[in-house]
Amino acid sequence: MRSARTSLRGHSRQAPGFRGSLRRWLHAVGTHRVTLALFSAAVLTALTALHLVPDKVSLEVGATSDREIRAPRSARYEDKAATAALRQQFLATVAPQYEVDPYAAQSAEGAVQQVFARLETARSQATTQPVSERVQPLAEKLLRDLDLELSPESVRVALELDRRTFEALPAHARRLVLDGMGLPGGIHEGTDDLQRAADLVASRARSLPLASGARTLVREVAQHALRPTLAFSAEKTEEARRQVAAAVKPVMASIAFGEPIIHKGEIVTEEHLAKFTALGLRQPRLDWMGVFYLALFMIGVVALIGAYLYRFHRPVYNDRRLLWLLVLIVVGSIALFKVAGTALGVKLETAQYGYFGTLCVSVAGMLIAVLLHPALATMVAGLLSLHLGIMTNLDLRFAGVALISSLVGIHGFSRIRDRGDVVRTLLYLCLANTVAIWVLGSLSGNTLPDLLTGAAWGIGASMLACLGTWLGVALLERPFGITTHFGLLELSDMNRPALRRLLQEAPGTYIHSLTVGQLAEAAAEAIGADALLARVGAYYHDLGKVMRPYCFVENQTVENIHNRLNPTLSKLVVTSHIKDGVELAREYRIPAAIVDFIRSHHGTGLVKYFYHQAMLACDGETPLPEHHFRYEGPRPRTKEAGIVMLADSVEGAVRAAVAERPDPARIQSIVSHIIHDKAADGQLAECDLTFRDLSKVEAAFTRILQGIFHARIKYPEPLTVEGQKLNGLSDGTASERTPSAVDAGADREGRRELAGS
Repeated sequence: MRSARTSLRGHSRQAPGFRGSLRRWLHAVGTHRVTLALFSAAVLTALTALHLVPDKVSLEVGATSDREIRAPRSARYEDKAATAALRQQFLATVAPQYEVDPYAAQSAEGAVQQVFARLETARSQATTQPVSERVQPLAEKLLRDLDLELSPESVRVALELDRRTFEALPAHARRLVLDGMGLPGGIHEGTDDLQRAADLVASRARSLPLASGARTLVREVAQHALRPTLAFSAEKTEEARRQVAAAVKPVMASIAFGEPIIHKGEIVTEEHLAKFTALGLRQPRLDWMGVFYLALFMIGVVALIGAYLYRFHRPVYNDRRLLWLLVLIVVGSIALFKVAGTALGVKLETAQYGYFGTLCVSVAGMLIAVLLHPALATMVAGLLSLHLGIMTNLDLRFAGVALISSLVGIHGFSRIRDRGDVVRTLLYLCLANTVAIWVLGSLSGNTLPDLLTGAAWGIGASMLACLGTWLGVALLERPFGITTHFGLLELSDMNRPALRRLLQEAPGTYIHSLTVGQLAEAAAEAIGADALLARVGAYYHDLGKVMRPYCFVENQTVENIHNRLNPTLSKLVVTSHIKDGVELAREYRIPAAIVDFIRSHHGTGLVKYFYHQAMLACDGETPLPEHHFRYEGPRPRTKEAGIVMLADSVEGAVRAAVAERPDPARIQSIVSHIIHDKAADGQLAECDLTFRDLSKVEAAFTRILQGIFHARIKYPEPLTVEGQKLNGLSDGTASERTPSAVDAGADREGRRELAGS
């Protein structure tokens, strides 16, 4: 028994089951991501579900509407008036229902017998009155007692016939009655069947072997005795009517989204109330089944975005701050779309509601494009446009306008390099919204005034979208540690405190940084990298040199301080500008993306000059380890950082090597050598620069440097007239023709700094 239990426990440990699988899945995905996804789906469902609760309408029949009410969604309802008319139409086709009268023949024969019995009684009465005087009273008595209207001639014949002939008349009458009641299909009560039976009796009576008067008497008595063989059944008829009424299907009418239900000043009717009831406007309540399906839809959308991030945008997927930023933008746009109008006390009409939704979707797409990634923004904009279509009751016109507007805005704002790009993006957005609204509105059958109004809304939404994007970036950029092109444009302003300090305290480094920025921007554009980021990163990469500007040759005027220091100390002084730059960047609140350029623009490169000086100092007896003379790193991890590293090294080397003889071939040789040297040293191993990229970078560097360090002509010596120089011919020429001792020393120290950097 113990072994069986042990085996069972072991089997249960081997088969983890659903709970174990769920635990492993949560561990792989991350509990915080699952929580964030569920939170996002719940908030989006709640915000969207507000759309399912319409505003209450308290109007009653006979009241006057104080406003125009439009359908908040499409619906179907029973048109009671049309249903009642259709029911009456079908009820009119219901035929009266009959049932067979089993006593009809017996009653008819009894009527014949009763008539002839009365006539027999009248014949047998002893009276002295002549027959002519007895005819009228007898006819009136028969009419009064039996409801039999005999002609005076028939009454006279009945009184005057001989007994034998008279006694044969009842048999003839009964035979005629039976013939008449045998009418095909029977005699239906309340129809002309009884008249047709009477006509048949009259036809048969003409062939009786009797005198003319006797035939008339028999015919009249037989016609009087005719009875319906099919009696009308009120119960069966009513049952048939009930069945027909029940079979009539209600007449359903449709209400389209945005359709006017009642106009301002219109009197409320029963039809209006039926529409209000169908739309849920009289007793608004939440459609819980709709909420359930809406929640499933939102969970699917959030899961789809999560899978997309995991597959194509792993940096965003792995960064909690960026995930929260994405959720904030998406939820914020939908919240703004749903509650902004209500919060401001403005009741938007149907079309205005849709156009306002396009504004919110556009802002969300452009914010994601600027703060996160344009490809992610494209996907989210598509899903938000679909969501807008759902919230506007499947009106694809607004979904299409929102998608087009978002795509144009994403394309424009992801490529912004200066303020002119913002203006151009605004113009393109206005044009795209106007065209989209005009085309889609025309397809939807909008009138010219509606199209003009929509175009005005599109232009206004474009302006507000650009303004909202600009403000959103300004509010979200720093809290989430993101550097956008808007921030880079601000950082590129030469009046920024950090750059002004660099200019004032380390002017040589400032000029060097500007040149490196030009090189980096051209190279980044050549390989499709972020040119603006590379240029701004180059501006700040040597910011730390302002702490000890005299220690760097580009800022020295006469003395090189390193002539009085040993190589190890010089190496510490030179490499310290990395840490100093990081501290200054924090002091000036420079974004982390730019700080990365400061940290990595030397990578883990060797300070070659001081390393060689140290080797010479020890006479090569004890080889020094290289890592003591290397920068701490890190190495560049992005294309832009790698480009700035190469531009920094290339600019200093070319400036030191070609100051006296600017040879284009020599410039190209130096650029190629330095790039290959950095690659061979492994400094580019962690960035994504390919050999193809490096060849393009080399070409861009060479082109820019050949333009900067071009050959100059030598100006002639100033002419003299009576021992005086002519004005205007000596400005700046002496230094260009004959470098001073200071310039020569600076050039030599430049080469020395090149070796050390």
